Formats: sequence, structure tokens, C-alpha cells
Amino acid sequence: MDSIFEIAQLRNRVAQLEGQLTFLFTHLNITYVPDADVLNKPVIELLKSGRKMDAIKAYMDIHGASLGTANAAIDALSKKF
Repeated sequence: MDSIFEIAQLRNRVAQLEGQLTFLFTHLNITYVPDADVLNKPVIELLKSGRKMDAIKAYMDIHGASLGTANAAIDALSKKF
């Protein structure tokens, strides 16, 4: 039970932090653009080790992408790396 409570607390804190960041970005007129290579680092490592199916799954998990989108993205990344 303690771990469920801790997870709920962490989710609440993350939501608060996201709200604070949104407030700051809005008031400072900043647009956050994540670095794709940093975001895709686990995917790239899987590709480099020859684990294409795992890379597709990781891409889907990270980006919330469909199978088709993830497959196309992995094909494009595999040409780059």
C-alpha cells in the first residue's frame, strides 16, 4: 500500500512541476523543443545492437506512436545511425 501512495504522490508532484513549467514557458514566451537524439537515445542504442523490433517497441512507448509510425521512424533512424 505504501508504494501505491508514493506513486500517487510522485504523479501529483510531476503534475505540479509540469504546471509550473507551462506557466514559465507561457510567460517567458518560450517554446520547448526536445532534442530528438537525446529522446531517442534508448531507441538508437537498440538499433545499434541489431534489435530492431525492440527499438520499434521502445519508440512506441517513448512517443506514444502507432506501430506504423514507429516502424517508419525506425527505418529512417536506421539509415541515420
